[in-house]
Amino acid sequence: MKVCLIAKYPPIEGGESSKTYWMARGLGRRGCDVHIVTNAWEVEDEYRESITVSDLNSHYQPHSVFVHNTDPFSDPSYIPYSKPYTEKISGLAIDVIRQFDVDIVDSWYLLPYAVSGFMASSITGKPQIVRHAGSDITRLFNSPMMNSLFVEIFRRSRIVTYPGDKALFDDLGIDDSCIHLNRLVSVDTSVFTPEAEALDMREFFGPDFDNEPVITYAGKVGVTKGVYELVEAFANLREKARLLFVCGGAGAKRLHEVICQKGLNSRIAFRSFLPPWKMPSVFRASICVVVPERDFPVAQHTPILPREVLATGSCLVLSREIYDKLRFLGINENQHALVVDPKKIGEFTEVIRTVLNDGAQRLELGRQGRALSERVERFEDYIDDMLGLYKKMLG
Repeated sequence: MKVCLIAKYPPIEGGESSKTYWMARGLGRRGCDVHIVTNAWEVEDEYRESITVSDLNSHYQPHSVFVHNTDPFSDPSYIPYSKPYTEKISGLAIDVIRQFDVDIVDSWYLLPYAVSGFMASSITGKPQIVRHAGSDITRLFNSPMMNSLFVEIFRRSRIVTYPGDKALFDDLGIDDSCIHLNRLVSVDTSVFTPEAEALDMREFFGPDFDNEPVITYAGKVGVTKGVYELVEAFANLREKARLLFVCGGAGAKRLHEVICQKGLNSRIAFRSFLPPWKMPSVFRASICVVVPERDFPVAQHTPILPREVLATGSCLVLSREIYDKLRFLGINENQHALVVDPKKIGEFTEVIRTVLNDGAQRLELGRQGRALSERVERFEDYIDDMLGLYKKMLG
């Protein structure tokens, strides 16, 4: 089977790009030819993962995965000007579908990928799948000037959605036969594993790094991400420790300024986003990974990163908000993760201090987290589910 997967992909950072990568890798291992069509190399610098030549040679195109990127240097000039992402991706997808005799178009995220997929599908006659995340189905779908377009694309495609979002499509009158509930999205526990090789933290902190315990945050920077509270809590510590931000985004510069104002720049390292295949090594090298998101404006947003941390057997600290969103997994406070209200800085400091000083609890949290992952993560079932959907659509 040959699939044209139109989506975010590394070096675009974020959960959707990461999920695209791991799903494509899983499908390739199971005999699919997966042709990724993306504009990933046109991503803004602040949202770009740092990918080396070695990464390109060894990880960027896993077995039977072929990446087709738009050309960032070929935009024609016209008035009024706009970046022609949709048109470039559509044209490239049409060429890929025809050249490789692709069977199905799978598009992930409304703009520009679902719209590009719809154009390519309509022109080539190949069936289309539309997937969405939390941010696009709220912010983009609710745009009064684009809503009608998205609704018509939904009505002409097979939709992959989450159980909690099905009511939206029911309200649009879309038949159940056109909706596939994605209940099995999963973490590959053969990659995110306690056996992953820990990254050498001297890469981030320099040659003078003396094996101090490292607390890690990975993700975008913003007020609702809880990063400023994390810095406040870390500043209260007197224990020997370092803080690593694997981050970027519009707020990164401001966060760095705050860190310098507090005189913490010698204890805190900034690193631009890393590709998904490097994250297991980062987690394994960290004494704990903190996910302090709070008051996030997209209610459906449930990051998969905490599940990746659990699978590596690393100690996990969650905000109460993210913890509540992950309760469906069977995750328990103080058994699989430590939970904190990031706004309560004193409490936040004490939780981190506990991680630093109580090695036995820290290791037990990691062990229990890995055990939970082994019970709930079913990555091969997830890939089976996707293959089953493709086969069903192709008759």
